[in-house]
Amino acid sequence: MHALRWENYRSMFFDDAYIATSWKQGNIDEFIEASKAGFEKGSRFMYILHRIIGSQVDMSPDLTRAVCKMKITITCRFTFDDIEMDNDADCRFFFFLEKRGQRWGVVFYTLLFDKDKFTPVNPERIYSIPEDEVKQYPSGYKYLAWAENKISQPPKMNLNAHGPERNILYGRMKTWLEGGQIRPDLTGEDDPHWKP
Repeated sequence: MHALRWENYRSMFFDDAYIATSWKQGNIDEFIEASKAGFEKGSRFMYILHRIIGSQVDMSPDLTRAVCKMKITITCRFTFDDIEMDNDADCRFFFFLEKRGQRWGVVFYTLLFDKDKFTPVNPERIYSIPEDEVKQYPSGYKYLAWAENKISQPPKMNLNAHGPERNILYGRMKTWLEGGQIRPDLTGEDDPHWKP
């Protein structure tokens, strides 16, 4: 993940930055430590790569805040019963940025999933995924969510681009660019216990 260049990745974020992915939510440093721990697990976790398709940046009128939206395909390799499977998830990343002093940095980051699929690495070896188990997860990332749960990483359930969370997140972006205050959960109800 992030080519293991954690110092460079960390430099994008302010110390109080909050991240919400499908498998981990919390402070930036908590996210990095969890990612490192996952990488150490090898095939018992998931090997994650990101392919950037395009990006767009919206700025506040006073040029002190921004939202960067990126179209991404996340590829995760999972291994079930010694069978390698790749999950491709088409999604949109959202980086909420702020200028503090002379420095720009990320304050919040989350994503929405549009669709996903599983393909076998070796077409002759296929891991059968029970449809009755998959259908309980959000449509935009039902296979990824199923796989994350299978490796004991319960997925965040409100990151579906086809659900009400989309409008919630776009409302948060509008508030952010207008100078208002936002807080997690970025795609659901505010967390009363969250402290930056």
